[in-house]
Amino acid sequence: MSRPSPRKVHRRKKVMHHRQGRVRKLKSGSSNLAGQPGPNGSQAPRKAKQASKPRISESDDPLEDNVFERTPMPAGYSFVPKGDVYITRKCRLMTKEIDQVVYKVYNKTGKRSSGIRVPSDIYNEVLAMSKETEKSRASATRARDTKFLDQGRELLRDQFPLMPEDTLDIIMEHAFCKGSRRVGRTGTLSDSHKAQLAVEAHVRHKYTPYEAMLASGEDRTMARRKVWDTVQMIRKAWEGTGSKIDECLALRLG
Repeated sequence: MSRPSPRKVHRRKKVMHHRQGRVRKLKSGSSNLAGQPGPNGSQAPRKAKQASKPRISESDDPLEDNVFERTPMPAGYSFVPKGDVYITRKCRLMTKEIDQVVYKVYNKTGKRSSGIRVPSDIYNEVLAMSKETEKSRASATRARDTKFLDQGRELLRDQFPLMPEDTLDIIMEHAFCKGSRRVGRTGTLSDSHKAQLAVEAHVRHKYTPYEAMLASGEDRTMARRKVWDTVQMIRKAWEGTGSKIDECLALRLG
């Protein structure tokens, strides 16, 4: 195969040099558009970034609409602040019964609801109903709470028959009382699982160096791993499923 002539080699080099020059110019132009200085020292203005506006999803309910706090109040409507479950539920129900729209109100970020908007006459009627039924509702609530606590105590006693009585009282007060926001009040776990988690939490905080570990900067997960064996030993002893030695030790705790 014959070698190319020097003229052809020179022509090829010239073409390659020309192409490389065009690539450099294109790169220089793009950097200038991005706000970088160009060959003549000029600088193109940067394209301003548009801040995304907060959005709220549309409601699937044809009689509900999601709005921002800044959205003008519909005529004849009033704002019902979040907080009283009875008033909010009644207002929502009675508004839909007359085929009126309930407006769920969100803050400026669109991430937190602050209340609802309903017809003013319905809101005033519900406020009056709330006052009239306040005592009877409070009495019914106390009855439900008492029943719940009785069931919780029975659950702990059945599942942990060897647990000291004063320990049972402490766990009931800490994990099962209304407003505690503890595991005993959750509705997403089975009764037996709630009882087990409540007892384990009490043992971990009362009979292990768990709190001291956290105070010294120990990672929470690592601290729980370190006290796991002790927690399980006492739990099983109170269940009556541990060894005789463990049961004797657990009975002395309280």
